[in-house]
Amino acid sequence: MERDAPIPPDAPARCARLLAMALALSASATGTAYARPSAPSILCETYPDAPQCSGSLGTCATCHTSTWPPAWNPYGAALIGAVGEGTFEHALPTALRSLDDADSDADGVANADELLLGTNPGDADDAWPWCAPTAPSGALPVAEGFDFERALRRVAIVYCGRQPTYDELQTFRAGAPSPEVQYERLHATVELCLGSRAWRVTGLRRLVDARIRPIGAVGADSPVDIVIGDYEWDYRLFRYVMTDDRDVRDLLLADYHVTESADGTLSRVEGLVTRRDTTGQPLEPERRAGMITTSWFFSINTMFSALPRTTAAQAYRAWLGMDIARQEGIDPVAGEPRDVDHRGVTEAQCAACHSTLDPLSYAFASFEGIRGPRTGAYDASRPSRLIPGWSAPDTYLLGEQVTDVRAWAERAVTTEAFARNLALMLFRDALGREPTPSELAELRVVWRALERDGWSANRMVHRIVDTRAFGGAS
Repeated sequence: MERDAPIPPDAPARCARLLAMALALSASATGTAYARPSAPSILCETYPDAPQCSGSLGTCATCHTSTWPPAWNPYGAALIGAVGEGTFEHALPTALRSLDDADSDADGVANADELLLGTNPGDADDAWPWCAPTAPSGALPVAEGFDFERALRRVAIVYCGRQPTYDELQTFRAGAPSPEVQYERLHATVELCLGSRAWRVTGLRRLVDARIRPIGAVGADSPVDIVIGDYEWDYRLFRYVMTDDRDVRDLLLADYHVTESADGTLSRVEGLVTRRDTTGQPLEPERRAGMITTSWFFSINTMFSALPRTTAAQAYRAWLGMDIARQEGIDPVAGEPRDVDHRGVTEAQCAACHSTLDPLSYAFASFEGIRGPRTGAYDASRPSRLIPGWSAPDTYLLGEQVTDVRAWAERAVTTEAFARNLALMLFRDALGREPTPSELAELRVVWRALERDGWSANRMVHRIVDTRAFGGAS
């Protein structure tokens, strides 16, 4: 909705309903709170109901316009004044609460309401002038006013790759169907389209492009015969896991690979895929962790890096939805960064991000980057070979120490961040945009149902189709 759109007369009541729903949904959340000396995590401990804290960590942009050199937006500046004397970590929660009723960015919405709605209390351009109720209502698991025919058209385009035909529309309308019948017909179409080639091949490939980042000049379809890795293994694994109600945790837990027959059938391949060129998968099954341990993943991210920070950052960004380069997911580890490879990351302008990034990276150092047929292979001696004085520091992910990349993945799939990231990936693909603040609470219901739905991507798509955003309710 445009910011200058007319504000409905019942806007205050609608906002109140949305905030009440957000609080009710958060009350059923499970998870562990970790007390760490970082402003984003303290903000989330103070406002656990904030959308940015559901399956994620707060971002530095809530208070900062820049972290180096330090610069603050109006909300951050107000917090500095409110903190006063004393230890920052101990004073910050009280300072945050003292500004609840203020409107630091003068956009007409109180700071606490902005945090609970998912907008930035320090950015006047990030505001939601009114809030629409998004809670499911009535006997059907869809919002009041849901437009079934509009949803049908969108399902056909997104998942079948085409407009619905005239005959399909006539069948959908036949017999002046009740909402219950429309609902059944809509979801029968969803199931049909999720089995189509348009979705299973084209749609899913499009969905994961940015996470695989194919580069034709050096990939499997290189026009100049320079191949450092075969990303088709990555695409096939993603497509396999995301179809037929398979367990989406295998995106990070799969210890197998996937081949495709001439008729398009995807099949698991166990064991090593050894070849004399660079198109194999030399990593032992017990060390595999799905999409973050393929040869292509290591070749395009680790390359020749001794400490593969880019590799860990991409795993964190692609599969947990937090981009350290944008100061998201900052979760400092005490004593870090150690600067094990003498890159100067202990400097003030680097340390904040690297206190999270470096502990994420250590376990990835034992996997080869670009090294011919050995690309992506495991070699316990690699860090010592490339980093003088290597002492095998501890790897951490979201406050928990993990022993290796496999444990990194096992920890990752237990987090709400993993489910949230998957839901947002599917939502953006379906709607072509980010969710608005008024849609976040309903979308949170979608990702929190993932375990209950058997970890199925197909079931998550069905739930997204039920949302007010998808159905275009007014």
